[in-house]
This record gives sequence, C-alpha cells and structure tokens, in this order.
Amino acid sequence: MPSTRDKRHQFLAGLSVNLLSLSYGGVILWTSASYIYLKKDSNRFETGVLTKEQLGLITAALSPGTLVGALFFGWLADKIGRKRCLLLAALPMLAHWIIIPFARNPLQLAVARFLGGTAGGSCFTVIPIYITELAQDNLRSTLGMLLSLALSTGVLLINTLGYFLHYITVAWIMTIIPLAFLVLFAFNPESPQYLAQRNREKAERSLRYYRGISSSGDANEEFQQELSRLCKSEDEKPEKLQLCWHDFINLLSLSYGCVYSWTSASYVYLLEDSRQFETGVLTKEQLGWVTAAAFPGSFVGALFFGWLADKIGRKRCLLLAALPMLTHWLIIPFARNPFQLAVARFFAGTAGGCCFTVIPVYITELAQDRLRSTLGMIFALNLGAGILLINILGYFMHYITVAWILIVIPLAFLVCFSFNPESPQYLAQHNKEKAERSLRYYRGISSSGDANEEFQQELSRLCKSEEEKPGKPQLCWHDFTTRKARKAYLIGLGLVLANQFNGSLAMQNYMTFIFAEAGSNLPPMLSAIIVSAIQLTGTCSSTHFVERAGRKTLLLISISGIFLGESAMASYYFLTSKGYDTSMFNWLPIASFSLIQFSANSGILSVIFPVIAELTPPKIRSTVVRVQMITMFLLASVITKIFPYLTVTLGMPGTLFICAGFSFAFIVFIAIFVPETKGKTIEAIQDSL
Repeated sequence: MPSTRDKRHQFLAGLSVNLLSLSYGGVILWTSASYIYLKKDSNRFETGVLTKEQLGLITAALSPGTLVGALFFGWLADKIGRKRCLLLAALPMLAHWIIIPFARNPLQLAVARFLGGTAGGSCFTVIPIYITELAQDNLRSTLGMLLSLALSTGVLLINTLGYFLHYITVAWIMTIIPLAFLVLFAFNPESPQYLAQRNREKAERSLRYYRGISSSGDANEEFQQELSRLCKSEDEKPEKLQLCWHDFINLLSLSYGCVYSWTSASYVYLLEDSRQFETGVLTKEQLGWVTAAAFPGSFVGALFFGWLADKIGRKRCLLLAALPMLTHWLIIPFARNPFQLAVARFFAGTAGGCCFTVIPVYITELAQDRLRSTLGMIFALNLGAGILLINILGYFMHYITVAWILIVIPLAFLVCFSFNPESPQYLAQHNKEKAERSLRYYRGISSSGDANEEFQQELSRLCKSEEEKPGKPQLCWHDFTTRKARKAYLIGLGLVLANQFNGSLAMQNYMTFIFAEAGSNLPPMLSAIIVSAIQLTGTCSSTHFVERAGRKTLLLISISGIFLGESAMASYYFLTSKGYDTSMFNWLPIASFSLIQFSANSGILSVIFPVIAELTPPKIRSTVVRVQMITMFLLASVITKIFPYLTVTLGMPGTLFICAGFSFAFIVFIAIFVPETKGKTIEAIQDSL
C-alpha cells in the first residue's frame, strides 16, 4: 500500500470536510468582527443602530443553535449517513451568510446566527465521527486536530476581513466557503464503518479509496485484515445501552457543571442587586467566600460518599448525592445573606465530590474495556455542558429564575437513574444472580440463553475477582512505599498540581470579572458564553481523541496551549496598564481566554483522571485516587479564594505571568516524567514504572 497515496485521500477528506469548520470559526466571532458597523450603521436596520441588548441577543443565538444542531445532526448521522448529514448541514451555514446582507432587524440576524449554530453543532458531533471512521490509527489524531485548526483559522479570517471590509461584503465572501465544501466534499465516499453496517461491497470500495488502493487485486494482507475487523465490529450493537445509562448518571455531572460557574454567571446581579440581600450588594470579598465554599464541600463529599459507596452501593450513593444538589438550587432563591449562599454552595460541593469519586468507579465497574476511557471522558463533557448552560441562562435571566429552572436536572436524575441496576462488580460481592442480570442489562443481552462465550468469560472473571476481596484489609504501609507505588503517586500528584496551578480553573470562576477588566467590546457575560462553548468543544475533542492521540500527547498539547494563551493575555494586560494603545487588540482577551479554556478542557482538566487511575497499582488504587482527589479539592479551595487577592496585589498581568510560569514548568514535568499509557494493559503500564 503506497504510503503517499494512502495518506493523500485521507488528508483530502479531512481538509474538505473541515471547510465547514472553517466557516463555523467565522460564525463564532462574526459579532465581534462586525461590532463597529453594527453599532454605527443606522441606515441598515428598521430599528436604527443596534443596542447592546439587541447585540447580545444576536451573539447568544449561536449557542442554542449549536445545541440543537448537535442533537439533531448527531441523530441524523446514524439515519442517513455521515456524508449526507454533513452536506445537509452546509445548507443552514449557507443560509447564515446569505441572510446577513438582507437582514433589516435584529431578529433576522439572530435567526441567521441560530442557523449557523446548527451547522456548528454538526461540526462538533459528526466530523469527529467521520474522521475516526475513515482514518488509519497513525493518522487519526493528526486528522482530528484539523477541526480545531480550521476553527482557529476561521476566527482569524473573520477578524482579518472584518478589519478591512464592511460586514455585508464579508458575508458575501464567506458564502464561498460552504459552497466550496458542497462541491469538494461531495466527491468523497461515505465512511467505511458506516457502510459496513449496510453493504460490505460499498464499504470495501470506500476503504480502498481512503487507503489508496485502486482495485481489489492490489489489496494486501493488512487491508484485508482491516476490512475484516471493520465488518466484524458491527456485531457490537449492545454498546448503545451503555451510552443510555451514561446519559442518566451524568445528569448529576451536568448539574455540578452549572454549580461550578454559577458565581461567574450571576456576577452582575450579585454585585448590583441591593434588594435581594439584607447586607446590600455583595462585596468582592464576600463573593470570593461564596465562590470558594463549593470546594470544601467537594472535599467533604469525596470523603463521605467515597466511603458510603462501599457500604450501600454505587447506585444508592449517587441517588443520595442528588439531595444536596437539589438543596443547593432550593436555597438560592430564598438566600438573604452571603452566608446562606455559601451554605448552598457547600451542599452542592458535596454532590460534586461524589461525582468525582463515585461516578468513575461506577463507570469502571460496568463499562467494557474498549469503552472505559471514552465513556469516562463524558463525565468531563457534561461538566463543560453545565458551564455553558449556566452562562447562557445567566445572560438572559435573573439568577433566582435560573435556580428554579435548574432544579429540574437533579429531579430528572433521581427519576431516570433510579431505573438502572447497580454495577455488576459491586453486586458480585453480594449476589451472583443479581450481578449476572446487571451485566446482561449493560451488555444488551435480554436473556441468559442469548449469552455468548465472551459474556460468560466476563461474568466468570467478574465473580472470580471477588475472591481477592480478603486481600483488601491486608493493605499495609509497604504497599504504598514500593518503587512503583511511590512513582505512580508522585506522577499523579504532579498532574493534580498541573490541574490546579495552571490557573484555568480559577479563571473559569471569575470569567465575567476578567472580561470586565479587559475592556472588551463584547459584554462580559457574552464573552463568558463564547468561552464556555469553546470549553465544551475542547472537552468533546478530548473525548473523541483520548484513545487515538494518546494521553501524554493530549496533556502536552493542552498545557502548551494554556501557556501560550496566558502569556498572550498577560502581555495584553501589561501593555494596557502601561498606557499603550491596545484598542486594535481588544479581541485578544477573549481569543486568549478561549485558547486557555479549550486547551485546558482538551487535556489537563479531563485526561488526568484516567491517567492517575491507570498508573496506580490496583491494590492501592481506590485509596490513592481518593487522596489525589481530596488534594485537588483542597488546592481548588485555596486557589479560588486567593485568586481575587492576587489580581489586586499583583495586578492581572502579574497573576497571569505567574500562571504561565507554572504552566511552562508542567510542560517540562509531563514531557520527562509522565509515561504514555495509550494502548497498554494495566500490567504493561505498571511494568513501565
């Protein structure tokens, strides 16, 4: 198989499909790039020049469209195929650019943005699937990164065009991109994996095209093996059930994501609404205490629910954790002083501690080996979705209204998750019959008569592993002081420190404050919405590529992106504070902050959890992981609380330069000390330490 031809068709497919991502990158920052004209052109709109509120509505219309597009096109891709779905998604993208020149009121612009968002939703959901299904293993991560590269190029392109040209001229120019996508992408065949579900002959032709093989006579043994694996893999239908239960369990994670950025999303009301609190508007110090209160709660929750999960089971423990989450949303509307808000945040933090300790255990105990990392990453994906949701709701509504709305999520979790059985591994300790029923449910096997040999072997291993139970009380100090245990713990501790000291988490809690200080043209809350959407994109990318690009590679890319973003942002603040004219670069804070959050969520905030678990010896894994999570929550409590003081004492430039310095140190640490765990068994990972 000639390597140049082999790669050429795959790269052409990756480049052509990401013309849609390039166009969406332009959509994301179109409002910012067109801000001057939208604010000054009084002859263009029936309502006169746009107000900030109208501009906010136009900007925010993108995110709901992206959500709708992700849901709709994600579903449609399985019905009509990846290729047809993406070609169809180009139509709302084209409509977005065509509507803009003819828009005569803000509603029409908002509709255009919504349509552009739906096409963006297909970029984040369907393109990664399409790339994954056609790319060779050694090219998958490279082709996958084209999505973020195209988005960034689109952002740069729209800002460059917007600087020189009127936004209507820009819209007509940008129309060329989705048209080029329709023409060029139409010549690519459907993904081989999708075709393998329906027609083996078409799947073979598609695979030959993407592997650069002109005829079946040129196919070598490697190609035949890949084709055989491709067609055989379609027998693994039961994986769908695992995705269903995972959606239910992560409703709790979604709610905690909302809790995490609640202070940032409610920043304006908390600092300006003097009627809500007996003490008047909150001071920055009080806001700091309210924000930080969630992290001691997470510390308590990690200890308590981590212990309780072994006593009453993972399922009951998670259902119980929904109660403090529900309490949090109920207290907020009735809170009359900052102490009551802090108590509410503490309660929610305990539920968050449960999320970080019990959900990974629950997933590990019921997921198949090949799905464990991917499904585990959906936990981080839901946290990101929660952050985006709270910022969108917080922009349009008062924080009390938002609290009443978000009560629905823990209630839905209690109802939906209660129908799922306990994890098979926990049940195997108590009742083999119930463990078998649970395993059948999660493997999609309706009755014992349908069980295949693979299922029987898994059930046998599951029950046999419980014979090692007596070894658990025999844990001794020596187990924690072996060379492998020490090295695993120190590497894990380094990753936890990298997770916290890079500064991205602290900045998430003060997004609106940071953007207010930056003097950006966009309102701080709108900037927060844009960044939250980009955070979610970063988490999506890590979910799709954690098994392809490798853990260490993702971590290095992630921390390097944080370093670059913080350095650029710190430089902007520094030059502004020295009196230099930085008005031409007022887009830089949002762009840099977006890079920081995208990079953080694509690696250092999500990938460290499976890596720590993989590195730690199985015998002490539960204890060590719990200690690492507790350490993380303690650090988060301290850093979140002192971050506002650092910005006052050192200024925003000094604070960001310190974070950038830590990020650079962690680049060196990860490059030297963190091993790659991709594709290795637990035993092989332990042997490499």
